Amino acid sequence: MSSGFSIGLNALQTNAGAIEVASKNIAASNVVGFKSSEFLFQEALSRSMQPAQGGRFAPTGSGGLTRRDYAAGSSRYSASPLDMSINGDGMFTLSLAKDNVTVDTSYFTRNGQFLTDKNGYIVNSSGLYLVGYQPNENLDAVTDQLGPMKEPPSPMAAKATSEANLAINLDARKEVISTDVALDNQYPDTFSHVTQLSVYDTVGKQHTISMYFQKISSREFDVYVNVDGQVFAEVPIDGTAQVRVNMPNSDTVFSDQPPVPVARFTFDKGLLVNIGSPGTEYVSSASGNLDLSFSLTPPDKDKPLDPSLVLDDPSRFKVSFVGSTSFASSFEVKSSDQDGYGAGSLTGMTIDDTGTVRGQFTNGKTVVAGQLLLATFRGLGGLKEVSANIYQGTDQSGVALVGTGSSSIFGQVRSNSLEEANTDMAQELVKLMVQQRNYQANAQSIRAQMETLTTTIDVTR
Repeated sequence: MSSGFSIGLNALQTNAGAIEVASKNIAASNVVGFKSSEFLFQEALSRSMQPAQGGRFAPTGSGGLTRRDYAAGSSRYSASPLDMSINGDGMFTLSLAKDNVTVDTSYFTRNGQFLTDKNGYIVNSSGLYLVGYQPNENLDAVTDQLGPMKEPPSPMAAKATSEANLAINLDARKEVISTDVALDNQYPDTFSHVTQLSVYDTVGKQHTISMYFQKISSREFDVYVNVDGQVFAEVPIDGTAQVRVNMPNSDTVFSDQPPVPVARFTFDKGLLVNIGSPGTEYVSSASGNLDLSFSLTPPDKDKPLDPSLVLDDPSRFKVSFVGSTSFASSFEVKSSDQDGYGAGSLTGMTIDDTGTVRGQFTNGKTVVAGQLLLATFRGLGGLKEVSANIYQGTDQSGVALVGTGSSSIFGQVRSNSLEEANTDMAQELVKLMVQQRNYQANAQSIRAQMETLTTTIDVTR
């Protein structure tokens, strides 16, 4: 008869464990990335009823008799770019410390809610650091070194222009302009085309280089250079256009002397074949020069026309005209770029499907801040839950398999997205009702045992 009580009590304890697991699944149904658990009722009950020494039954309770479901939950939109979900088997890697980050000492989660702390590190709500591959010194790629993810440094320092590229098409149908006609930017009939190129000095000030093209023959154009609308370049020295950004001698943009060409573009069959000194004839060779060098010098004594545009330091840079042509079609700037930029402040971060984190700045530049490290395990069921929704590897789970987004089985990283809990609410409610009924039924069995025992005692009186 005592065994009947043990069976009933163990059954009550087992059903109570099942109710506890279902209740937890329901309670955590709104937790981001939560993975529901299934109570192994048969396993728990059979363990509790195994014979022990003395012929008694040994109840074990419900601890450790659950199986976690790692199936992905549905995703929902989030306004924060640091909120992420993973479309695959990967998990985010977390670290308790900033230094000496290794996979063996890391933690793992599917909860992709992150934010930045006061030092710019990307952390979760518990303060654990998001782990990833660190950026290189130029902030344009990632290395193989692991560490905590951090927003890029701000503000970004300015960079002076050192090289530029400008590919244009000069209309071959334009009329030839006599070399006796002095170029005047107030009169369009004194030049054939004009284009601008923006460059930066050492402190990040932007300057505009205006280039005026004057067609002097069927296949030659002389080039005149003006900086910030203040002064035209002087006679080039060693093939370098020399410009001192100062106030002209007269009240207009021009000095008393008309501007002089700084280079001559020569074309052959519509293709640019040489950039030479003005007034010299190009002699055909295997290859010609297609670059134009500039030297800009701040004013030494004269007041500039616009002080805000004055150079802070001398500036030298080279412009390549590779790809320029002179076909019988309209003037066109086919491509234009340069490597300088002004100072900028961080405005936000973006994360692509590979987990690469980039910082965006007010100067239009984008830099790489790192790439997320994703992980998964062959034995997911062996993971140890060390806190809410955060797991640690064990001998049962095996070593972590690591990689990056959009590679192998790890899946794509989705920014501005969060993974909802994978709890099936309807199924959990049904389980709860079934376990409640089973609990009542087992309680009735104990009551029956009590009544039987009472009857037995009454008989002996």
